[in-house]
Amino acid sequence: MSAAGTTAPTALAPEASQGGFWQRRTVRWTALVVVFVWGAYQCLWNILAANPNADEPEYIIVGRWYLQGDLRANHEQPPTAKYLFGAVQFLFGEGPLAPRLLVGTLTLLGGVIIFLWLKPELGWMPALIPTAFWLLLPRGVDTTFEFRLDRFAVLDPVMVFFAIAAMAAAWQWHRGRSVIWIGIAAFSLGLSATSKPTTAVMIPAFLVLILMRRRLKDVLIALAVAAVVLLATVLLVYWPIGFVTGMRDLIDFQVVHNQNGHLIDLGSMATGHPPWWANLYFAWKGFGVVTVVVLAVGSVAALFDRANRFLVVYLLCALAPLVVFYLFIAQNALASYYYAWSWALCILAGIGCAWLLKAHGSRILTVSLRAVSGVVLALALIAAVGTSALVWNDGPTGFGRADKTLRAAGIDDGDVLVSGVAPWEPEQFLHDRWTVDPKASCIVAVATKVSPRSPIAPEVTAYLQEHAAHLHRMMLNDVTFYVFDRETAAANCR
Repeated sequence: MSAAGTTAPTALAPEASQGGFWQRRTVRWTALVVVFVWGAYQCLWNILAANPNADEPEYIIVGRWYLQGDLRANHEQPPTAKYLFGAVQFLFGEGPLAPRLLVGTLTLLGGVIIFLWLKPELGWMPALIPTAFWLLLPRGVDTTFEFRLDRFAVLDPVMVFFAIAAMAAAWQWHRGRSVIWIGIAAFSLGLSATSKPTTAVMIPAFLVLILMRRRLKDVLIALAVAAVVLLATVLLVYWPIGFVTGMRDLIDFQVVHNQNGHLIDLGSMATGHPPWWANLYFAWKGFGVVTVVVLAVGSVAALFDRANRFLVVYLLCALAPLVVFYLFIAQNALASYYYAWSWALCILAGIGCAWLLKAHGSRILTVSLRAVSGVVLALALIAAVGTSALVWNDGPTGFGRADKTLRAAGIDDGDVLVSGVAPWEPEQFLHDRWTVDPKASCIVAVATKVSPRSPIAPEVTAYLQEHAAHLHRMMLNDVTFYVFDRETAAANCR
């Protein structure tokens, strides 16, 4: 019996109940290699192909500025992830490739941590289930072609990686290891919250874990170490910016952001202050129906796992504040916010599926629950294969295809008339080759999108009707692209 009142881990117990086949060394290592090679493929393969995420270019360039000593920009978010994006560009070259590879690698390392964390609790093969869920299931952004947010150089995946590391490290102390692990957990949580501040709400999970120790001395030492290391980490990260300046700018921005809202497309409705369930809607769309079923059934099953009940409670104590914060405290919603809690759902669902596979009280119950688990794992496999196909076929979409389309039509110069889109979309690819003025000279194409946030201007609709006879219409994913025939395009630019 450990100091926390929990029994020592029995690594082979779950597998022993499933027969000797799963305990064979070759089977276990083969499964491990398959999961992590497949995970590496999803995290890293074809990583540079997709269009930039909306916020990605800013984080990449701000990261370079930070490493060059210019620390004035983008104080509305903490700096850790941007330091890392700048550091990898300093080491491996400027541009999105190194930061994207960093994010993909951190996601893969998150899978390594999950496996090493859960193997003593669940067993080798069962621990691969939550690991695989984290590495292989989709976590996309609604209304975009971003089927995995962690294939882009944005803040959320960095925040989540350090949150997983913090949870796993604190658990090592709970299982009787040195208080150094609490220090590692506090350091990791500090890096997480200084990548993006949301995970600061997870502190109750660590308090529950620490307070479950029976010896008051252990509790007090752990609390002191955690508080000192966490504060020191935050101070160290903010030191170059200035702690007071950085925190003031962060808080001021977030207060204004909450008050003013953030205009989003919620279904077919444009709103700056969405209803409380908006982030649940985005999670439904981002995971996809198949993955939602996997995560829901697995998470419910985890509640019945008595052998790992405190592990489940620990995860729920981290998950609940994140969900409550985004649903009821934050006054705005974005399609990527649910990513902050996706890791906890993947782990809980994996624990639940592992429990379903164990031997239970009767043969009928065992067979029934294993059948349920088989269905869940089959659905997870379907979702993983679908995501892998998207990785293979990843590439430019929308405005990312515009220049190539024009050149294929023999049009190398001229402007594109744009309407119905946010300015950052054409700017990333067309640069100075786009306009919103139908009276501009040298218009060779028109690009529009259907979005409640940015209605197509009536003047552009009239322009399309006026020139319909000379325009060839095509779809570039979600962008409707009208290209003048070569002769008309040349005449427009005289």
